[in-house]
Amino acid sequence: MNSIVYLILIFLLPAVILSRGTIAQDNFDIQLDKTAHLTTSFGLYFMFYTLYSDTLLFTLHDTIPNPLHSMISATAVGFSYEVYQSTKLSRSDGFSVHDMVYNMIGVGFARFTHEVFLYFKDLH
Repeated sequence: MNSIVYLILIFLLPAVILSRGTIAQDNFDIQLDKTAHLTTSFGLYFMFYTLYSDTLLFTLHDTIPNPLHSMISATAVGFSYEVYQSTKLSRSDGFSVHDMVYNMIGVGFARFTHEVFLYFKDLH
């Protein structure tokens, strides 16, 4: 567990240090950007779920179930991208809180869809 925390700090601290600290002036209107955040987070949940289920990735702790690990990982990727967008290296306006909301909606919708699939799988 400590190695994962160190890896997160190694990658996140430089991004935070390089960030401009700007918050993008954004809204909740459905645009291509918002759709991309929602669908990418949806797909990341299932990618991480597959990787954790097949033990191709180390888990944070054995007591945390794979769906929760997948939700945390997909949200962390979205958050890391938003932090990157607030750096000088990005051509973006800055960190978008609205994009993060769409990331979390995508992860939540993926989790809901996963539960629906598991429910119908258990019926047979």
